[in-house]
Parts: sequence; C-alpha cells; structure tokens
Amino acid sequence: MTFARLRIADWVVFVAALALLFTTAPDWYSTTRGEEARQIQKNAGGSGAQAEREVEQDAGALAESQERNAWQEDALIDRIILVALLATSALGVGAAFWRASGRGSDGLGAFGLAGLVACVTALLVLYRVIQEPGFDELTTVKIGAPLALGVLGVIAFACATAVREPAPVT
Repeated sequence: MTFARLRIADWVVFVAALALLFTTAPDWYSTTRGEEARQIQKNAGGSGAQAEREVEQDAGALAESQERNAWQEDALIDRIILVALLATSALGVGAAFWRASGRGSDGLGAFGLAGLVACVTALLVLYRVIQEPGFDELTTVKIGAPLALGVLGVIAFACATAVREPAPVT
C-alpha cells in the first residue's frame, strides 16, 4: 500500500472526509435567547468589575445551554444525520485507502459509494437547516451546519471526479 497512488481528487476526498468530522463539533443551532445571551456576554467584558464578570459568566452559561452541535441534538432525524455524517467520513477515508492499496473496483467502486452517501447526507443536512429543530421563530442556524454542508459538497464533487479519472498505472 502506498499513498503515491492517490491522485488530487483522491486526496481531496481523504482530507475532506477527515475535515467532516470536525464540522460536527461547532454549534449548529442556537435560539434567539442564546444569541442575546452571547451578545450580552460579549458586551459585558471590559472593565473587570466583579458585577460585570458575573454577568458575563451568567450570560455565557445561558448561551451555552441554548446552543447545540451535531452530537447534542436528540431528535431522530438529528441522530440519522450524525450517523450519515460519520458514514460519509468513514467511506471517504476508506475509499482513499482502497485506492492506495492498488485494488481495482467494478462499477462505481468505493469513491462512487462515498459520493452517493455524501449527496444523501447533504440533502439531510439541507433539510435540517431549512426545518430547524424546535420552533423556527426561536431557533437560529449557526456555522456548523452550513460548514458541514459545504464539506459534503466538496466530498461529492471530488468523488465524482475520482470516479471519472482513469485508473493510475502502477
């Protein structure tokens, strides 16, 4: 097995699949109450007075209690999305290792499967961005979900490119 067999598209899939894991950690959702608490926390810092530090800590704790990332949401669709994100990441890394091992594939192969799962996962994340958890008037979308959607798009495009490229001669 040698990673010298990997082409640019293969490397993009590999790195993006690893990056996808990191997109699950930032906050995906908050509430308007949590956003207001973050703003209060941001504005409270400065002079260092005891009262301001307490306000800043209380606002930070309130904001933290209102924010959720991909690991913290409990609804069934959120669990399905998390499993799909993990599967997409595993398939992307697995496809790169498959290509590095020099094994051939019939049909779409490992990159085709990874790209297909990335597309389905992107549709699930897009659905969740549009149909936010909780009341739509109270819930706000944070950076994590759009970031995951972008990385899924990169994986899908790179997988499509990897499937179309001719197999390297070894």
